[in-house]
Amino acid sequence: MAENKKDYSYLDKLAIQPEKWNELNKNEFQVMTFRTCFLYGESQNKKMIPVLFQMYDHLQSNTSSVERIKMLTALSASIRKNKPKAIMALFPFIQVEEEGDVIRTASQFFVNLSVISNKEYSSGAKILIELVKDAPIDRNSAYILLGLLDINNDKIDKLVSLLKSVIGNEVKSILHNNGVSL
Repeated sequence: MAENKKDYSYLDKLAIQPEKWNELNKNEFQVMTFRTCFLYGESQNKKMIPVLFQMYDHLQSNTSSVERIKMLTALSASIRKNKPKAIMALFPFIQVEEEGDVIRTASQFFVNLSVISNKEYSSGAKILIELVKDAPIDRNSAYILLGLLDINNDKIDKLVSLLKSVIGNEVKSILHNNGVSL
């Protein structure tokens, strides 16, 4: 039986027209966000970041964290299957996301996909460590660290432990509330 896939290419034009996003139904907006994330991951065109982050922010206001984790999982699977070097597609799920569980899961996917992309286990972890260093008092940094520690890799755990003197009290408190002390 032939698989009938719906053509969503019309959404690509709407991706750069935020004033029209509310005209899309929930599924269309999710597909557009997925496609835009993937395109950014492939191209790493920095000019896309403002629109992508605005789009992701809009996504958050219209979907649950469970729905975003499903999208993250599907995006990660698509990256793994089709374009391993497109791992930067996950960045909105790490940098714009407000829910800790989504950030934590995205961090794990990012590191695991970096193994396929770069053939080096710690490359993704190092990128995320740099994000934490750039924002040591941001609560999102705590969830990035939790995601890194969930991987349970001695090299990554050592990199994380080096941040103890850098991270802020809120980050330490979130780690502590999740049973982690550096």
